[in-house]
Amino acid sequence: MNKKIKTVAILGGGPTASALGILLTRKGIKAAMFYVPKQATLIVGESTVPAIVPILRLLGVEDEVRSYSELKPGATVNMSPEHNFYFHFAQIKNGLPEYAYNTPRDKFDATLLNAARKAGVKIIESAAKPEKIPGTDKIKLSDESLAATENYFSGQPDLIVDATGRLRLLPKLLDIAGHEGGRKDTALFAHVDKTQLDFKGHVHSTRLDHGWSWRIPLPDRVSLGIVIPSQHLPKFGATKEERYDNLLTQDSVLSKVAKGAKRLTPVMEHANYQMVSDRIIGDGWVLLGDTAGFIDPVFSSGLLIGLQGAVLLADTIEKGSAQDFQHYQEEVMRHLKIWHGIVDTFYDGRLFNSAIVGEKLKKKYSLVFKIFPYFENNFGRIFTGAVSNVPFNINVMRKFVEWSETKEDHHAMEIH
Repeated sequence: MNKKIKTVAILGGGPTASALGILLTRKGIKAAMFYVPKQATLIVGESTVPAIVPILRLLGVEDEVRSYSELKPGATVNMSPEHNFYFHFAQIKNGLPEYAYNTPRDKFDATLLNAARKAGVKIIESAAKPEKIPGTDKIKLSDESLAATENYFSGQPDLIVDATGRLRLLPKLLDIAGHEGGRKDTALFAHVDKTQLDFKGHVHSTRLDHGWSWRIPLPDRVSLGIVIPSQHLPKFGATKEERYDNLLTQDSVLSKVAKGAKRLTPVMEHANYQMVSDRIIGDGWVLLGDTAGFIDPVFSSGLLIGLQGAVLLADTIEKGSAQDFQHYQEEVMRHLKIWHGIVDTFYDGRLFNSAIVGEKLKKKYSLVFKIFPYFENNFGRIFTGAVSNVPFNINVMRKFVEWSETKEDHHAMEIH
C-alpha cells in the first residue's frame, strides 16, 4: 500500500462506513459506499458513551442526534439486591463530555448516512460484489459493481474497505479465520413501553437468574435486551417472541424491574456474536468496525470501536504507507483485546468483585479512602469509553482485579 490512495470503495452503509466516507471526502479522497437499505428498525448499539460525543462533533451531527435521543448522564449496574453500582459521568475525570446519548439506531444510522451524502460521498444503493483475484490476496469489484458506480473510480478503486458488520463479506471471500469468545449466548431484544429505572437516562445492566439484561431509556420507550446462555432458551418457548415474553414474567429479576411492561415491537435475535478476525488488512483491502471484530454489548463498546476505527483509518488512508496500515491493525486489535478482557471479568464476576473489595477497604482503612477515588475513576472510564486510551490505567485495574480474587470469592458475582 506504499502509494497515494485516491479512490476508496466502502462496502456497507452503517455509521462506521458513513463516518469513514465523510472523513475521506474532507481529505480530498473520492469515496463511494455500497449500501443496501436495512429493513429492521431495531439494531444493537442504542446506547452510546461519552467518548463518542467528540466524534459526533467532528462529523457535525451531534445537534441532530440530540434532537431525537435521550440524554444519558451515566450508567447503572445491578449485580444483586445488595450490590448496585452507579456511575455518573459528571463525577468521572477523564477529559470527556459529562453525557452521552441513548439513540434510536434507525434514526442515528440515517443521520450519518445523510451526512455522508451531503459531504459528497457517492451512495450506491446496491450490494457490492467483490471478487478474489486467483492466486493472490487481492480483491476487485465485479464488473456489475463497477457499472453501478457509473465510472466513478475511473477503473478499480485503490482500496476496498469492508464495513459490512457481521456479514463479514471479505473475510468469507478470502477465508480469513476469526475467533469467537468462550460464551455461547443469545441476545433477544425489543422495545417496551416502560420499566423500572434507578436513574433517569442511565443505561441499566442487570444480572438475571441466567445471563443479564440491558435497559436503555429512549424517548417514549425502553429498549430491553436479554443476553442468556443459549442452552436455557428452549424452556421459555419455541419462538423468540415466546421466549422473550416468558422471560419478562418468569425471570425473578425481570419480573420485578419490567413488571407490567408491554412489548411495542417484534423481537430481534442475535446468537454467537463475539467474533474477532485474525487479520484486518491485506493487499488493497481493510476491515472496519464489526467486520474487524465485535466483542459484546455489555459496555456499549461496539459503536465506539467502530467510529474510533473510522477516524484512525481515514488518517491511515491519507498517509498510505504499509507501516501506517500495520499501525491501524495493531491499534484496532489492541482495543478489541482490552475490551475482550474487560468483558471476561464482567461475566466471571471478577470486575465487580473487585469493586466490592474496594468498598470494604474504603470503609476500613483511611489510606484506602484517600486513594479509592482513583480506582472509582478508573472503573468509571469503562462506562465512558476511555478505558482503552491509557495502558497504565488498564494495568492498574487488572492488578487490582487479580488481587481482589484473594480477598473475596468472585463467583458470587458470576453471570451464569
